[in-house]
Amino acid sequence: MEIFRSIEGEGVLVGTPMTFIRLEGCNLRCPWCDTKYSYDGKSYKLMSITEIENRVKTLGLKNITITGGEPLVNDGFEELISLLSDSYFVKVETNGTIYSESLNRNLHITCSPKEPYFIHKKIIPLIDELKFVIDNQITLQNILDVIKQTSTTNIILQPQSYDLNNSITKTRNMQNSLIEKGVYVRLIPQIHKFLNLE
Repeated sequence: MEIFRSIEGEGVLVGTPMTFIRLEGCNLRCPWCDTKYSYDGKSYKLMSITEIENRVKTLGLKNITITGGEPLVNDGFEELISLLSDSYFVKVETNGTIYSESLNRNLHITCSPKEPYFIHKKIIPLIDELKFVIDNQITLQNILDVIKQTSTTNIILQPQSYDLNNSITKTRNMQNSLIEKGVYVRLIPQIHKFLNLE
């Protein structure tokens, strides 16, 4: 879809200079998705792995976020990871429903589970951070059910942006409820939207 330089606007690495590689396609259809163009099936450009690598080099950063849509739906994902992970810090943003043998402990795996909140069992031990988008549908029980499957302590509640004021209120209430249950979670909004960045 696009390759660009910006800062990481979400999760535990917020503020980190990043090259973003957004791949086409997604197996979910979240109503609040802010990148619907990433799965419309027509907005992408076909690039070779070498072309992607060369573009990344010109942007001059050592940190990469591979995102989508859902990046793991792409046939070339494994080859891309194999090439980049030797020379770069690579973060993969996934909804957790698809597993690839190329996922490993050398990557930073951000799992952002979406309804129905299923995570592939082989991804669970690889997760570095869980990021829950707090929308109208998600419940406290949804979050607790996912958290109990994983060992990560990096748990982020991210208010969705299209109804931000109401979402912040719900997110704060959920954070307080989780803290009362002994679960430490952070509230981190999409910083890049406040800064008017990609």
